Amino acid sequence: MSENSTRNVVVNSSDEWGPLADLLADLIAKYADEMDFEGMPDPNKYLLKRAMEESYRRYTARRNRTMKGRIDLEYEMKRS
Repeated sequence: MSENSTRNVVVNSSDEWGPLADLLADLIAKYADEMDFEGMPDPNKYLLKRAMEESYRRYTARRNRTMKGRIDLEYEMKRS
């Protein structure tokens, strides 16, 4: 992060989580350069991959149910 970029976060002081939020904000500000946020992988690629895997899992489950019905029907026709 550059020295020019500053971000202000306003936390309600009556909130019981305020001290924790202040601590986390201070830690992030202190270690932001070492953590190299800019060099982290793009989360959109991960989310897209996860969505595609879920879609494929649903598709194969539906296809398998359909194929099972067709196989059962073929088996019943051959037995008769």
